[in-house]
Amino acid sequence: MRRSVRTLLGIAAVTAAASTALTVSAPAFASTAKTSHKVSLEGDYWGYDYSKYYDGSRAKARGQVWEDGSGRIHVDGKLYDKYSPNWLCGYVQVKFENADGDESTYWAKKCGSSGYRYFHFSEDDVDNVQVRTCYWDNYHGVKKYCGRWDYIYEADGDE
Repeated sequence: MRRSVRTLLGIAAVTAAASTALTVSAPAFASTAKTSHKVSLEGDYWGYDYSKYYDGSRAKARGQVWEDGSGRIHVDGKLYDKYSPNWLCGYVQVKFENADGDESTYWAKKCGSSGYRYFHFSEDDVDNVQVRTCYWDNYHGVKKYCGRWDYIYEADGDE
């Protein structure tokens, strides 16, 4: 009987401590959450961005987007390809678009489970940047199992 009472008291204490910690940290987190898409010189992190599943595995990418002192937008990151068959490679696309609707798309490919592939792309006169992660089919030379395009940067309309 004593052991069960101690266990219940211990569970209650841990629950109370956890809820207090969450209550205290929630406002702090809310104040640091970024609502603006304006990118500072320090940059904003994006990702993970995933491909669709193939046989239980997905490629993934994450990185940072920032604006340098001359107004050029940079995107860099790491692409991972874990547990996919040897004929599939992780594949990330980064699409820059300007206010006129002109697009420039860059890509990076990573084959094999060991480590990651670093990538870095940049453009001038950028209104928004999108990223998506896919697999690359080495047998047919096409991208497959693409995730959705995600916006990682949008220029403010006040500029």
